[in-house]
Amino acid sequence: MKIILIGDLHGNKPLIHFKDFDMIIAPGDFCSDASRKYIFQNLIRQRDNPDYKIEWYDEIGKKKAKQMLDKSWKDGRKILEFLNSFDVPVFLVPGNWDQTGEEDSEFKREKENNWPRFIKGLENLRDVHFRKRSLDGFDFIGYGVVSGPEVPQYKEDRERLTRDELRKQKTEYETKKKRLSKLFQKSENPIVFMPHNVPFKTRLDMITNKESPKYGYHYGSVIARELVEKYQPLLCIGGHMHEHFGKQNIGKTVCINAGFGSKVNTLIDLDEEKGKIRSIKFYRKPYG
Repeated sequence: MKIILIGDLHGNKPLIHFKDFDMIIAPGDFCSDASRKYIFQNLIRQRDNPDYKIEWYDEIGKKKAKQMLDKSWKDGRKILEFLNSFDVPVFLVPGNWDQTGEEDSEFKREKENNWPRFIKGLENLRDVHFRKRSLDGFDFIGYGVVSGPEVPQYKEDRERLTRDELRKQKTEYETKKKRLSKLFQKSENPIVFMPHNVPFKTRLDMITNKESPKYGYHYGSVIARELVEKYQPLLCIGGHMHEHFGKQNIGKTVCINAGFGSKVNTLIDLDEEKGKIRSIKFYRKPYG
């Protein structure tokens, strides 16, 4: 079974390099970045001034913010329609950029979970977010949305949270981990694990931008790391950390960061009879 793996696209239509594949895996972040600049600027203001309580959508106005989110959604939908057109199964999870709903937001448009509408009517798409789906002797388990450690791993991150906020994060972490563990325990086939973010504390999740205040820190998923260590799936395929494109083993598990943008593809060839990996080929289209 030959699998094409695409990375975080953020509104960019993927350029498929490899031919003759049986399925596509896409670990999320399809929507484009119309609002990204304003969200990040707002996060920096709030980080530098704890008393600053104005949200990004109030800074630019909710009408403009809604237009940006609507454009982002439409751009992402076009990508999914393109993937659907290959007429092979597309296994996917939502990324943190795919408008799954910000529960604590006071902005109605941002609060909405648009993921079900996002994939509706596209018959080749297979949502594996907190689900187990089987294909050709392999089980695919998904864990979408996750954008960083589910519980703070660094002192400065813990200090920004109140006791109640920290307790809430720990409860959600335990709930998600237990829910995913049950899926692993039910599996009787070799597992391909699909978290949106890669496992914590590998070379695949290190922030390498020297201008970032988090330069040198790891910001992968703690749950992904713990589940990989415990259950040793055949593959762990994620993205989110745009700096990296490649693989690293955790025990017997091959962990892959699918990379960022339209010009990166990975071809994975799985042996259905032996339940093993035949080969993995990484491709990055030259720029220019």
